[in-house]
Order: sequence, then structure tokens, then C-alpha cells
Amino acid sequence: MSETSAYSGHQFTPEARNNSWSNMYGFVPDGGRVLDVGCSVGNFGEALERLKGCTVVGVDLNADDIAIAATRLSEAYVLDVSDAEAIGVLGTFDAILFADVIEHLVDPRATLRTIRSLLNPGGIVVYSIPNMGHLSVRLDLLEGRFPYTETGLLDKTHLHYYDAHEIEDVFTAAGFGIIEEEPVVAGYPRGWIDDRLVRLGLTASDEFFAALDESESNVFQYVGVAIPLSGLPRNPAPPVRKVMPVDELLNYANEITMENEHLKNTDDLNVELIAAKAELSRTQDERDAIRHEFVALRDHVAFVKRHPFAFLKRTIDGRLRRGRR
Repeated sequence: MSETSAYSGHQFTPEARNNSWSNMYGFVPDGGRVLDVGCSVGNFGEALERLKGCTVVGVDLNADDIAIAATRLSEAYVLDVSDAEAIGVLGTFDAILFADVIEHLVDPRATLRTIRSLLNPGGIVVYSIPNMGHLSVRLDLLEGRFPYTETGLLDKTHLHYYDAHEIEDVFTAAGFGIIEEEPVVAGYPRGWIDDRLVRLGLTASDEFFAALDESESNVFQYVGVAIPLSGLPRNPAPPVRKVMPVDELLNYANEITMENEHLKNTDDLNVELIAAKAELSRTQDERDAIRHEFVALRDHVAFVKRHPFAFLKRTIDGRLRRGRR
């Protein structure tokens, strides 16, 4: 029984605009030798051969897809493009296509480095990659949902998720430079966004919509062209350090630990005790009040010394409760 992939039904329409294949189509050189990575049943490659005079070689991991692709393309192979030895039989190409494939690769940076050797002088990589920063995903996350699907942005077979910065990092780390992009855009009316936020108890401001525009929340897929650079980057950008909830708790813990150390400091404590004793020369009521504060301070210091972790937990819980108000 044939088991073609979920992508086998995707069709190419020459007149279409603003979808991944139509945007990629314009980047592919006429008459070029093309490697279609993840070609499925060869629908897009067949169009490139028929309409642009290209010679298309397709590779995919699904044998049933390749059996069909072999009837439509010049060549088609069941092959893992990440396998440096296996791809050696393919020859060289004017363009290598990754149509919604990068996100399925275990190590996309390594794969891109590997396929550099398959590019002819002046050769290009043409890609389309779903944007995890699309507004639909952001709103799902606000609702506490991350709904996997068979295909699309949240395809359950995706191994990595990308935004514009991560895409640039992947190609740069592999020794490529992105020279042109024509993203697929899919926006929503402002009223629809307002209604969705209202259901969450939120109200959008003009600044919020400006931030959406600035962060390209309407980009559904990034589609573009990358070329190999003369050498791999010598000083790749360091990974971005982001503060996560766990880090915030650790910051609380560090602050409390410092407070604890301060309380353990004998000199500082002696200053507080001496000042408290001096106040005992006042009226009886004042002396009683000060004595009570002195005892409370002494007990607090003793508790912190004996139970530092309990003190840490109690303080964190208190700060978290205050943060929820």
C-alpha cells in the first residue's frame, strides 16, 4: 500500500502569488540544474522543468514519494541530504532548493555546510522557512495553547522553529549570506485581533500594533536566496541570553543570599545591637518596645543561620504573591 507524505498533495499554480512556491519560483534561474531537497512527489520540480527549462534532481526520505517523483523529474533518489558521502553522486547545481525543509533537519547548519560543495560557481540556495513569530502562534501562546498540526507553522514533524534572527544565524554559521527575501505574508484585520485579545482580558494599544508591525508578525514564511561566502565566519555571534522565569527565581535567591550574608556579618550586627541597647535608656514603654524589636531581630538572625533554605523559600513565596497582585 502506497504511503505518500502529507506534502504530496501540494500543487503549484503559476498564476499564484504570495505563497512559498510562487515566491521561490521567481528566484530559480531559467535553464539551471536544480537540486530539490525534500521534493516529495516532484510537483514543484516538474513545474520548473516544464516552465523554466530546468533540469531537476529530487531527493527525499519517503520512498513512495520518490517513486512518483521519478516519473516527473529528470532524476529522483531516496537520499538523506545530510549524508556527505551519499550526496557525492548527485553532481553540482546552479540552485539548491529547501522548500520548507530546513526546519525538518536535525542539524541544519551542518547540512548547509555539506551542500556548499554541490554548488556551481555563482550557485544559490533558495529557501522557504515558516516563521514561528507569526501572529497566529503568538495569540495561541497567549491562550496557553501550542496546537501541533499535520502541516503548516506547527507541523508536528518540525525539529526546529525559526524567526528572522534564527534564520540569519543558521545561514551565517554555515558560511552563507542572505542576499534577497520575498516573504509570504498573512495578516489579520485589527478588529479581529482586538476581539481575540478581549477574550483574554487584554486591550491592544497603538503601540502594540506598531510593535507587531516592527517585529514582522504578519510574515508567515521567510522566502529568500542565500549565497556561499568566501569563508566560514571567524567570529560567530554569541548565543542570545534571555531571562526566563527560572532565572528570575534564581535572581531572587541571589538577593536573599546576599541579605543573609549581610545578617551574618558580625560587625554590622554589632552596630545594630549597640544602637538598640542605647535606646534602653529611654522611658519604660520605649524600652519595652525596643526590647521586643531586639528580641525579634535576634530570633530572625538565629532562624536565618539555622534554616537558610527555609528562609529563602519563604521570601521567594512572598515576592511571588506580591507580584500577582
